[in-house]
Amino acid sequence: MLTVARLEEVVSGLRAHRPEQPRDIDFALVARLLGTGLPSDFRELSRAYPTLEFDGFLRVPTPRPGGEEKYVDGVRYELEVLQDLVDEDMAEGHVGYPEPGGLLPWSESLSGDVFYWRTVGDDPDSWPVVVNSRNDEWWEFEGGALACLVGLIDGAIERRGLPADVPGRDPQVRVYGP
Repeated sequence: MLTVARLEEVVSGLRAHRPEQPRDIDFALVARLLGTGLPSDFRELSRAYPTLEFDGFLRVPTPRPGGEEKYVDGVRYELEVLQDLVDEDMAEGHVGYPEPGGLLPWSESLSGDVFYWRTVGDDPDSWPVVVNSRNDEWWEFEGGALACLVGLIDGAIERRGLPADVPGRDPQVRVYGP
């Protein structure tokens, strides 16, 4: 599993946005509200950075210290959107969390692409990433959130249904919140 340091290697200037102290996020509360813990690479990213946006395209929302309930509300909203796709038979057999193996959203593009974890098994660190592109292409990546981000930026991942040029190899980064 990749670490935040690898993301900082491929995104020049990202490290300058990192707070001096890790962000104090109550992941026990997030887990209690969601009914599951989150993968360790995502927790590491969340402690290191607030919500990030790459090239005005890919946004990775992270919980804010003290705003964990609002973060979970956002996840639940995305699960409602996914349920609409399931109801319309447009989810290629996927279901939303908390169904066994259900999808749990963690990122999105500003163009309608959604990145999920497929919650299979008891270990969140083993959950693969599932992408639903705005072009209605569904695909799976056998790696975590950080590996997916790094792969999209350094070109190691095929971008099925995603634009070829964003985020680019040296993306502009926008940071939201403390």
